[in-house]
This record gives sequence, C-alpha cells and structure tokens, in this order.
Amino acid sequence: MGSEGVAGEHPASSRTESRGGRWAIPLGLAVAGLALVGCGPGGASQAGQAGQAAGNATIVARADSFMEELAGPQFSRLSRAQRWRAVASLGTGLPPSGFTAAALPEQHSTGAGLLQAYCTQCHWLPTPQMHSAAEWPILLRRMELRMSLLESRVNGPFLQRVGGEQLRSAVQYRSLPTGEQIDSLGAYLTRNALPVAKAGEVPSGPEAAVFISRCTVCHQTPSPKAHTAAQWGEVVPRMQQNMRLMQVDTLTTDQLNGIEAFLKAHAARGRGAD
Repeated sequence: MGSEGVAGEHPASSRTESRGGRWAIPLGLAVAGLALVGCGPGGASQAGQAGQAAGNATIVARADSFMEELAGPQFSRLSRAQRWRAVASLGTGLPPSGFTAAALPEQHSTGAGLLQAYCTQCHWLPTPQMHSAAEWPILLRRMELRMSLLESRVNGPFLQRVGGEQLRSAVQYRSLPTGEQIDSLGAYLTRNALPVAKAGEVPSGPEAAVFISRCTVCHQTPSPKAHTAAQWGEVVPRMQQNMRLMQVDTLTTDQLNGIEAFLKAHAARGRGAD
C-alpha cells in the first residue's frame, strides 16, 4: 500500500530505523537488492570473477524463490523479466520514486501522515493524483489485502532462510493500519484525487485522441483543467518518464509536443498559467 518519508527528503533515503520500527527500505527494493549484491565494478582475477558469478547466480536463484513464495507456484511459469516486473509493482517500479512528502496536499493532515506511515512499507510515496476518486477505494482495498498477505510471509521463517537476519530486519513490518485509519486514508486520497474529465469536456481532434488513448493506460482521463498551462509543462514530461519506468510504450516527440500543446490550450486559468 502507500508510501512515506520525511518532508523534503526522499521517502526511502531518510529511513535508518532499526528492527522493531518501520522498514529501513521498501520491500521491493530489499528484494531487488538480493540480485544486485556482488555486481560491482570489474577488475577481479579470473578465479575471483568465476566465484563472484557463482555467488550472483545463487543470489538470483534465492530471489526467484522468494518471489515465487510471495506469488505462488504459478510464478515459476513466468520469465525472469516478468517476475521482476511483477515484484516492481509492489516495490521500486511503481509508483515512480521522484515524489516527496513535501509535495503532498494537506501536508500536515492525518491522511498525509497515514500515507507516509504505511504506504512506503512496500513502495515509494505516491501522489494522490495518481488515480481518480473512483479508483482509489478499489486500489486501497487491494493494498490492504496485499499488506495482510505480506505480513504473514515477510515475517515468517522463509525470509530468514532466504536472506538472513539482516534482510529480514530490513523489511520488517510495523503494525497494519486499523479500519478507522484505512477510512481516513481513503477519504484523504479521494479528496485529493486526480480530477477526471467530465463528459464532453475533452474536445475532439488528433491531439485529444492521443491524449485519451495514452493517458488512460495508467489512470482515468484527467481533466485538462487539472493543472495550469505552466504546470502541464512540468507534468507531461514527468509522465513520459513514468511511462518509461513502467515499461509502457512511450510517446514520440511529436505526440509529446502535441499533447502538451493541447493541454496548455485547455488548461486552468490562474496562478502559473501562460
């Protein structure tokens, strides 16, 4: 589920608490670290490189086994790339890691605090505008179920067997949110959700068609008035980066420029507008 961090800092980089507190790093990053250990710069002897390769193979095999334990035996039928992409959905891949607590709406509210306290246990801090008010209740329920599942598996003997005490302590859960906290978090997310385009709000045209077809890959069609023209100039390139991170087909330069021009032309008027 959600994500967290200290205001103004990267949500994961500021976390150094020891066991018994919240995780030192998100679960997905800890899992990915299993396959990255020992993959540093070259320069070792041939025998040393052979030993390192064998060690890396063992680490990757353990990571594969860990992922299969999380997702079930059907995971073994996926390619390694598919496995890592699946784990990225609860780890480092989604949502993108550039959003910080300082940019949260209602920064000092209970909802913002809950988002930071619980959601970054599995992935980076999300912005409430990642999804619409209709989507957040469904996603929140899914994350609640996922946390319950992972709590029993992450804190069990399997992880200790795979990654040892150091990794197990790195991904140790704090308590799950209560029903009241889930409701409060849901209200916060829906209150600050992505403004969705109303019927007939998006005019027809080639740029509008590309905007609708590509932006709805990840969320509902945003209202062009969700941002000012100046803000769209920042949001559109950032969404292109997010698509690349999520391995979604990115826009061509012409498509990117066309969407940005279209959104700026129909953007909200106000502070920051061109």
